[in-house]
Amino acid sequence: MGNMPGQKRPSDANVIAMLHRYQCPMPFHAVRARFMGGIASPLDRSPVQALQELWGGELPQFATVEDSNHLLHVLMAGLWNPLTEHRIDGNPFKLTRVQVKQTRAGLHRYALLRQQEIEGFMDGLFGPHEELDLPESARDGVRILGKVRAFLTGVITLLDDPDQPAAAGDLTGLSDNLQALAIVVEKEMNTVLLSCTRARRQPLADIQPIKPIVH
Repeated sequence: MGNMPGQKRPSDANVIAMLHRYQCPMPFHAVRARFMGGIASPLDRSPVQALQELWGGELPQFATVEDSNHLLHVLMAGLWNPLTEHRIDGNPFKLTRVQVKQTRAGLHRYALLRQQEIEGFMDGLFGPHEELDLPESARDGVRILGKVRAFLTGVITLLDDPDQPAAAGDLTGLSDNLQALAIVVEKEMNTVLLSCTRARRQPLADIQPIKPIVH
């Protein structure tokens, strides 16, 4: 569902407002990553299916058909369609840009945001399946993303613990590490995206046997 001629593409602010209006349980950055995973997925997941999953499998209740169509337009034309443009080399997907505050609370929010982006991407990629047949480079990317997610979980747990002291120097070092990991996450998400995109475009006879990877 694209834009009509002369119609302006909905902005990120429009998408965020729509998610809030219909009480989407996922924040924008996670929705964005989840859509990217769905676009990357070898399952050929439809955008409407991916949208329904944001609300647990069914779209929210609408007062009118026009409201339903408006939601579909804003999320598809404003988010899903632009994300499909990252399926080519030279136009990599980027994580949501946020300012990192050098405080315990600030780093906790940042680590949680990156964790939610990884989980959103993985959920979009795998859909309802526990495992998938993926090309080798995509499998490696998924494994690395899983390791980063586990590390972020540990960081969040540590920052949640008031009995664990954190000096200013420790927070600075942790901030540097988290921002370095974000670069790794972007790289591996794009590896998965491009690897799966190339695999879908190959003639069936050229596809090599690939092993499943567990989500």
